[in-house]
Amino acid sequence: MRERGNPLLHYLDRYAGIAAVALLACTRRKRPLPSGIEIIGILKAGAIGDTVLVSAVIADLRSAFPNASIIFFAGASNFEIANMLEDVNRVIELPILNPVAAMRAIRSIDVDVMVDFGQWSRMDALLSFLSKSRFTIGFRTSGQRRHYGYDLAVGHSSNVHELDNFRSLVHPLGAHAGNIPFLRAPEKAPAVAREYLAFHLWPGGRRRQLKEWPTNGWLRLVEEFASPEMGVVLTGSPLDRGRNDDFIASVVPRARPFVLNAAGSSLQRTAAILAGASLVVSVDTGLMHIAAALGVPLVALHGPSSSKRWGPISQTAIVVESPIAGCGYISLGWESMPNPPACMEGIRFEMVRDACLATLEKGSTLSPNPMANVGSGLPS
Repeated sequence: MRERGNPLLHYLDRYAGIAAVALLACTRRKRPLPSGIEIIGILKAGAIGDTVLVSAVIADLRSAFPNASIIFFAGASNFEIANMLEDVNRVIELPILNPVAAMRAIRSIDVDVMVDFGQWSRMDALLSFLSKSRFTIGFRTSGQRRHYGYDLAVGHSSNVHELDNFRSLVHPLGAHAGNIPFLRAPEKAPAVAREYLAFHLWPGGRRRQLKEWPTNGWLRLVEEFASPEMGVVLTGSPLDRGRNDDFIASVVPRARPFVLNAAGSSLQRTAAILAGASLVVSVDTGLMHIAAALGVPLVALHGPSSSKRWGPISQTAIVVESPIAGCGYISLGWESMPNPPACMEGIRFEMVRDACLATLEKGSTLSPNPMANVGSGLPS
């Protein structure tokens, strides 16, 4: 069973989780913040994009507590990306589908402060409560009823970028915003053959189909750029490999030889592919945030999710936002509305093409990012 975007798990988490959180909260009084903080726990049990955003907060914590040990508790879906974060001393995987084993894992080490970055999950709140921590901090998210057991509950806002919400969790510890999300590109680049662009067609999460840009737009974009001089690499999860193959089969014959399917690669290899690209074009998903944190030129496509809430944090990114009224309504990833507008259909091919050309032109005038300089070219 997949953890990410699973409707059954969402149902159980809400209707069993709320009661469990409220019941356990009755058994413990609020505790004061410890005077000495030597071990900090970070709890984020899913979501690759969220984990990348948390990298900025971890850097803020490292600045405030240079000698502290920072332990990251991750789920299966974000364990690999958590191991790519700077300033983390250790990553512990939580088997979320096995609650007893997850509890044992989070209790495997004592921490002075546990910071829970989960926005809605009651499972995260329960694990935080059951951890061997002297103090817990988590979100009080409207309508989620998950905050009762924290020693300190911080209000979560749907009106600011999620990075600002994450930063608010560590302000009480004396850690203040001074960093942006950052990933160091893998040292080893993939084998290269030519300059290339990286396209990420398929979003993740429960409402992923609403974030898909129509295939016809992607086909025109590939046909615009794929040539003997410029390749195109299609990234994606293992589940996206077949969809990429079908997509490549639809590309016009003259451009098809210059398109590569890299779906199913490890996150390390995918990051190397992104870091070596002249440009990344992506829908709103975790890979978009990886590209932004690597500092590579990026065009991000936003429709039902607003860039003000979830846009890339990068000086080398351009956002293409849907012009359709009523878009940007998704806040935490699973919201729905009756008769939602076809947001992604409002993003015209010409809008994306022109953003790509502008980004490529701007990128040609910039000095290379030393942290993302792993070479360029089409992986063979």
